[in-house]
Amino acid sequence: MSLRKLSGETLVYGLSSILGRLLNFALVTPFITRVLTDGEVGQVGNLMFWTALLIALLVFRMDTAVFRFASRGDYAPALVFRRAQRLVWVLVGGLIVPLLLLSPYIAQLLDVPAAATYVQLVLLTVAFDALSAVPLARLRLQQRAWYFVTVNLINVALNIVLIYLLLYALPAYLPERFVPDFRVGYYLVAIAAAAGLRYVILLGDGIQQPAVPLYEHGELRAPSFRRLLRYSLPLTVVSVAGIANGLVGPSVLLAYDAAASGYFTAALRMAVFLNLFVTAYQYAAEPFFFRQSSKDLATADRRIYADAMRAYGLVGTLACAGILLSLPWLQFFIGPDVRPGLVVLPILLAANFLFGIYSNLSIAYKLTDQTFLGGGIALIGSIFAVGGPLLFTHQYGIYAPALGMLACFLVMCVLAYRVSQRYFPVDYPFGRLLVYTVLAAGAIWLGEFSAAMWYRAALILTLLLTFGLLERSWLLRTFRGGGAAGASKS
Repeated sequence: MSLRKLSGETLVYGLSSILGRLLNFALVTPFITRVLTDGEVGQVGNLMFWTALLIALLVFRMDTAVFRFASRGDYAPALVFRRAQRLVWVLVGGLIVPLLLLSPYIAQLLDVPAAATYVQLVLLTVAFDALSAVPLARLRLQQRAWYFVTVNLINVALNIVLIYLLLYALPAYLPERFVPDFRVGYYLVAIAAAAGLRYVILLGDGIQQPAVPLYEHGELRAPSFRRLLRYSLPLTVVSVAGIANGLVGPSVLLAYDAAASGYFTAALRMAVFLNLFVTAYQYAAEPFFFRQSSKDLATADRRIYADAMRAYGLVGTLACAGILLSLPWLQFFIGPDVRPGLVVLPILLAANFLFGIYSNLSIAYKLTDQTFLGGGIALIGSIFAVGGPLLFTHQYGIYAPALGMLACFLVMCVLAYRVSQRYFPVDYPFGRLLVYTVLAAGAIWLGEFSAAMWYRAALILTLLLTFGLLERSWLLRTFRGGGAAGASKS
């Protein structure tokens, strides 16, 4: 029954992620790339990288900290939310305010010296997004998936509407008020305004939450700031390392060959189809795993974690096979000039699949407060993600960053498994995952014999039916009422 709840939440988060990405892909990307010059698009990409990095720093993984301290009953959830949000407020005020004052100098460092306003708009977006992280985590922990989805889709919708109003309607109907040299600024205004509205909605929802007394029986019922920071600091290292790792490959390729960088970036965009599933799974799984853990971890039912891994492996391998078998049609999502980069798509899909496995395994150090081990694992993985492109791009081209990512997540999986076995042993069904992988690889290999739509569709359907027959008993017990207990017997 619990896995059925997890699958339902994953589906909701997945549909919202897919819809949001598709709306941006279909309505924003073609429009922006025609309205903005190549140089302006480059400026936007550069600013968006720093946006993601600053958000990771300011959120300080308070979302995961909320799941940890608000899910076991030893602290009042409302007080955990409040304390975590206060910490984010301190970080935002301590970093964003000085950066706003220094925005002219930052603009010069980013090679946009005439665009201090751009930097200010980015900083406002960062502030609103960072302040929204804990309220969004609260919704996930409270299993309010549909409200979470609604709030984020409002953000996407307002962003799209404002982009068209400012960059299409304004120059068309009020040309005297339109400033052509501020096109990037209009785009950033739309993003900042949408992020601001989302925070206002979440703030209003938080105000409606029942008040909780700060003390009960003379004892503070919330984790200290020090304990929150000690738990979340290593996780912040993980987030920042992940963002930096994603930048190294395209940057190194750009230094060697601009065309190769475009190829690799295009392949990364195609891998987004699997990323959407992994992201949706993470949205649902992390709070779910914390809810399943009891106050005494020694008595926690660990079979649910094995079953969740089994479900992830089943759907993840099917998704990888489906993407590669559908590539003759999916490739039209990117331009013909960059399609040669799709040769590394299987490697990138394998890397992202391993990242999902790592996300399952990482729950061990999160549940047991050994998050410093997670930071160490991320840094070790970064050696491969960074070293691969730096050392081998001149020899292997776009294969170097792709294989670097694959090696990074493989090493992280191995290390996370060792941590899991030491601190939170779970009998994960790796044999099953190997069977799924072999079957999916076989279907992909058979697909090389023909690009006909009917043939590849038949292979996908056959693989789906094979998985269904292979796991029929487990699926029935898990999703019809047998629960984790029954599911784990097969």
